[in-house]
Amino acid sequence: MRWKIEGFEFSEQHQTLHNEQNMVRIEPMVGELLTYFCRHPYQVISKQQLLDNVWHGRYVSDNTVSKLITKLRKVLQDDARNPQFIVTIPKRGYRFIASATQLTDSTDFLTKQDISYPKRWFDKRVQLLLLPLIFASLFWFYFSDHSPTNTFISAKAVTTDIGSEYFPSFAQDGIRFAYMNNDGEKFKLFVKNIFSGEQVEINHGEENGVGPGSWNDKGTKLVYLVGSPEKCQYFIREFDGLVMSKPTLIHTCKAGSYGAIKFTHDDNIVIFSESPGLNKPYSLYSLDINSGQTRWLPQPDLHLNGNSQFDLHPTENKLLISSPNQQQWEGFYQLDLETQQLTLLFKLNAYICCGIWSHDGKHVVMMGEHPAREIVQYSLNGSDKTILFTSSQQLHRPERHSNGVDYAFSVFEHDVNVDEYKISEDKTQSILNDTFDERLAVLSPSTKQVAYISLTTGNEELWLYDRETKKKKKITQFADGRHYIDLTWSPKEQSIAGVTLNSIHVINTTTGETKVLPLPEKEFRGVSFKSLNIISFSIKLDSNWQVVEFNLDDNSMKRIDSKWRSIQYTSTTDNWLWNDQDGNWYHGEDATPLLLPKHNVNPFYGRQFNVKKSENRVAFYDPIESKINIYDIESDKTVTTLYNQVGHFSLVGDVVLFSKNSSKINESDIYQTYNNSPKQTWN
Repeated sequence: MRWKIEGFEFSEQHQTLHNEQNMVRIEPMVGELLTYFCRHPYQVISKQQLLDNVWHGRYVSDNTVSKLITKLRKVLQDDARNPQFIVTIPKRGYRFIASATQLTDSTDFLTKQDISYPKRWFDKRVQLLLLPLIFASLFWFYFSDHSPTNTFISAKAVTTDIGSEYFPSFAQDGIRFAYMNNDGEKFKLFVKNIFSGEQVEINHGEENGVGPGSWNDKGTKLVYLVGSPEKCQYFIREFDGLVMSKPTLIHTCKAGSYGAIKFTHDDNIVIFSESPGLNKPYSLYSLDINSGQTRWLPQPDLHLNGNSQFDLHPTENKLLISSPNQQQWEGFYQLDLETQQLTLLFKLNAYICCGIWSHDGKHVVMMGEHPAREIVQYSLNGSDKTILFTSSQQLHRPERHSNGVDYAFSVFEHDVNVDEYKISEDKTQSILNDTFDERLAVLSPSTKQVAYISLTTGNEELWLYDRETKKKKKITQFADGRHYIDLTWSPKEQSIAGVTLNSIHVINTTTGETKVLPLPEKEFRGVSFKSLNIISFSIKLDSNWQVVEFNLDDNSMKRIDSKWRSIQYTSTTDNWLWNDQDGNWYHGEDATPLLLPKHNVNPFYGRQFNVKKSENRVAFYDPIESKINIYDIESDKTVTTLYNQVGHFSLVGDVVLFSKNSSKINESDIYQTYNNSPKQTWN
């Protein structure tokens, strides 16, 4: 097989690399390494992956890998300090950033010396042959969209606050921008001068969170959210530089609705998202500020979080709405605010988020697929995917810079670890604390093993941790963009069910073999094994969450009594938990009524079970206080509370596993691109 790599042609068979000037024969292992990179461009490749796939398990040291990388860089004339081919990603591995195209017999890489025509033949025949092509090219140039696509090689931080920064919005002058900050205690909204560093906070009292905010076209007004569990309001302030007016209340929204708001190109009309309350899907509305009249907008049907993600076209009164459909495919819709016509542009079956209009208004820009280390662009029909920017860290929704070229986005430093808490000993210890995320840790029924998802290799893979030997083992070889939302063990610990965007996977814990259940593409919640061959889960039927059982032996499905919203099965029948459509709780095989110490506890936190039972203890997560509450149901007393920003936990016997960030404060900063180039990398 042959590859075109920028200005080189690489032959796997002959182990040669040549360009227009010369040809070199490379060492076999250098050729193996280059082949692997060509087959996996733009991916973060760990040293372990290289050991597994280039050295095929032969024992070599990390230093051997580094030396071979150095040799490959040398033949490619690549500078490690300013790489054009291979980027070193600290603590994670390498990324091959050059374009690699597989060549066929009809796409030979020809040098100038390869081309030889009789001069007279070229003068007469070729000119006649080229005339139609010239006319066609001129037609294409004048009548097609030939605007260049900007790609970026560099980004710079524009915030360095303690905590996390989100939702940048640049004013028209390109000097001031608004952004949100969460310091671990409260959401705050700031307006900052990007050159002087001076900033002002928009404050509405200690009990209220503020933001996100958005500028009008002239950069003279900022509209923003003020919210708390008891209050939701939208305000406007006028700005002269960093001097702001007093706030003007323009709309009171439903308590528990934490939406977003944007100006249209008419300062009197704003668009906002609102939900009926906490954990309810969002809808989109317009508001006439002068009259105070609100209007529901035509929009996609509500699924998951509904229509909370929207963006206004840079020059036209059109909304871009990002919304999942019933199959959990992310759809990108255009709403013409003048004609009120809603049009589906395209949809993607991927774990992605938050499309925005490109600067030219002719493309859709968004984060790449999980784990979202790229900013990508699509044409309005979903084709022509282009990578605009690549990072070694996780990125959050991009926003257009007001300079008409660049994009701004949040860059996260995620490090989720797992702690183990023994209830009887009142003792906590860290068990999984690598520099990469360890997510969805769940105890096996025997409590001997812990299953979890790790990003050590750059992709989500299933790992097992032995609580006795303290050893970890990778089970799967996915190497793709799948994203797991929940995990649950089978009773005999032979397999694990994993929930993704719109499917359920059953993974063999010995071989890593994965079976995707033949189910309709829907949102699945509360997955558990009733027995070795029966998997239970909740799906939405007739507007209610109802329980369905799937038989692994014959792929048949059975709907349980519609009274039940969720049923959580465990290997111990006394710990089974039932929740009915009225929110009442029951436990055990016979569904005995169970009184929880707090009313209206939701059975789900996202897709996962939010309540767990073990003997006489019951635990649930409180997302408002970010705590796991553990109670003794016989004495009706609190056993303990565990601080948990992530929400996921596992309870079996006397042991609780809970996820936590390595720092109490999630660290992220806002970056903006600032350099255009055909390369796509950021080290």
